[in-house]
Amino acid sequence: MSQALQTVAKLARAAEKGLPIGPGAVRMDEAGDFSVTSPTTASRHHFFLDGLMFHVSLTPEDDDTLFQVWAEVGYMPFTIESPEKRVRLSKVLRAAAHLRNARFTVDEKQMIMVLGQARVPGHVTLPDLMYEILQFVQEARPYLKVLGQYL
Repeated sequence: MSQALQTVAKLARAAEKGLPIGPGAVRMDEAGDFSVTSPTTASRHHFFLDGLMFHVSLTPEDDDTLFQVWAEVGYMPFTIESPEKRVRLSKVLRAAAHLRNARFTVDEKQMIMVLGQARVPGHVTLPDLMYEILQFVQEARPYLKVLGQYL
């Protein structure tokens, strides 16, 4: 089998395993042999929904992939600025405390953030990615709409 056919066969086997093949994943050694490596760096993605930009990170690990999603929702007003808004926003955030896939937090600068994280077995495929995003959005979206009324 020629060198070119061997290379194509290696790439095809890697694709069958579900390995993401991206920049830096295919390497050639000094002898001219190709190898395919699993990416160890996180891939970053973004999407917009209801006026918010969501960030997605996929970090391959040994036997699974760490899926993370987050968005900045808006600033929590200080009590001196708007005590009524702060009380209402706090009530919504407390009501969302029971969620499994989405967590709402307020950082030290009073930024309200929504975060999600899951471990996905193996390498993430597009259907896996969409499933995790939909689980997160389905849970967080009703609370985001209510928060949006006060921000």
